[in-house]
Amino acid sequence: MILPWLLTMVLMAVLVVLAYLYVQERQFNRSQKFEIDNARISKRHINDFLASMSHHLRTPLNGVMGYAEYIYSSTREPMIQFTSKIILENSLQMLHLVNGLLDLSKIQEGSLDLSQSNFDINDMVESVRALHQVRADELKITLHVHLAPNLPSQMQADPYRVRQVLNNLVDNGLNYNRPQGSVTISVTPSANKHWVVFSVQDTGKGIAHEMQETIFKRQQKSDDPFLLRPNEGAGLGLVLSHHLINLMGGKLDYSTKAGEGSMFFFTLPLHSERKLAT
Repeated sequence: MILPWLLTMVLMAVLVVLAYLYVQERQFNRSQKFEIDNARISKRHINDFLASMSHHLRTPLNGVMGYAEYIYSSTREPMIQFTSKIILENSLQMLHLVNGLLDLSKIQEGSLDLSQSNFDINDMVESVRALHQVRADELKITLHVHLAPNLPSQMQADPYRVRQVLNNLVDNGLNYNRPQGSVTISVTPSANKHWVVFSVQDTGKGIAHEMQETIFKRQQKSDDPFLLRPNEGAGLGLVLSHHLINLMGGKLDYSTKAGEGSMFFFTLPLHSERKLAT
């Protein structure tokens, strides 16, 4: 009589334990689903906020830049020219940051559209050099351009995004360089001539070893990976550039050596499989 009673009690205990585990699993799954849903909603709200903020900031920034440029060009007073130039340069920097935030939010949503067209590589690189030449002269940094003799004259990609990445890399090369240093923009074909290799090399102090693993991840300003001028930049340009090159079917990478500088380089297909823009 005792044995069946014990078996019944054990069976009931097992059933209670199984029921408890089932209830706990259900609650855990509901909690997980709730957290995932909340995370998705929160991410969507953040992206919507960034997109809205970017759109609303660009209009007044363009107005400030327009008036600053007008003041700069319509006066010969040195102090007014100096002040308006500072306003213009800082407004342009803010506009680049706003555009970068908007692009990152679109990338996270999967809604960033890339155009596709043929463009002249030499014209592209020359426009980037011309954009940064004045600032390079002010910083006493030599800006070099090297195009391989066997480089094709044209390639297929999104010219706006390629220029955006090159501008980001050259801007970093100037920011984290040293007086009397240099920045070299090079473009060469790959060994099989199916890819184009863009590189930007500087003569700065290089990238701190402990920051190299996270250089293409979103960073806080206090975690700036460069050794020189650690308080400049937000790391946004490299994060965005890395995403853009991946979207265009290429790869962005770098090499660095303490005391000698860094080189960032990316490869893109010479003829993209994406449909050309019409």
